[in-house]
Amino acid sequence: MKRVVIVGLGAIVASCSARYSNESFVGNWIEVMPANPQITQGITIDADGKARSIGMQTLKYEGWEYDGKNLILQGKSIGNGQTIAFTDTLEVVRLDQDTMSLGKNGMYRIDYYRVDSLDKLMEKTSPNVLDSLKVQTDLGELQTRVYKGLLPAASCTGIEYQVTLYNYEHSGDGVYEMVMTYIDADEGGNSTYETSGRMYTLRGNAVDKNAVVYQLVPFAEGETVNFLYQQDKLQLLDQELKPIDSKLNYSLNLQK
Repeated sequence: MKRVVIVGLGAIVASCSARYSNESFVGNWIEVMPANPQITQGITIDADGKARSIGMQTLKYEGWEYDGKNLILQGKSIGNGQTIAFTDTLEVVRLDQDTMSLGKNGMYRIDYYRVDSLDKLMEKTSPNVLDSLKVQTDLGELQTRVYKGLLPAASCTGIEYQVTLYNYEHSGDGVYEMVMTYIDADEGGNSTYETSGRMYTLRGNAVDKNAVVYQLVPFAEGETVNFLYQQDKLQLLDQELKPIDSKLNYSLNLQK
């Protein structure tokens, strides 16, 4: 006796078409629980295939596409004096009128909600980096130090850094703000990027076990930046905490 298996027409159609239309992705998407709740971050997806970052200065989305299963984002990661193109493939776990969930190989999931306008949202949540620094009166006075310098770059004339560090006198950890101005980067004009996050003090680096290293970890997505502390100077280190092998200047000077 032969058995006949009847497959529903809906199942056949579903298997042959994308789960969502491209139009359903278009809009402003804000992370429900970003790395720091005081930071508003997310992504704007445009109908013409372009994408823009929301609240992320070192991770710049530029384009997107949907392959029927995954949302594929393209852009540039900016940090440590270099700009690196990237492509991020994220599984669309869920998408409806107001919410979107994206996953990465089961390792993590990012939940978003849709907003019509960014203007009022960004006004309300534009953070003061000091709001994230816990008040600790037993650790002495709050210190503010500013370091500046022009460092070399492969893609432009140079990058002008301004790094502001905030920490209590008897604590090695704190918060930071960093402004990077890329000189003559945008058709002869300058491009400025800002980032903020946590500052951690590490003991030892790749060449000196007694070295003092300031590690700057952004609230939003982006590269961690490492500096060797030298009293009135900060020397930029690579991701392995090694000095950059160059005769060019990679130091910032303390502003007094």
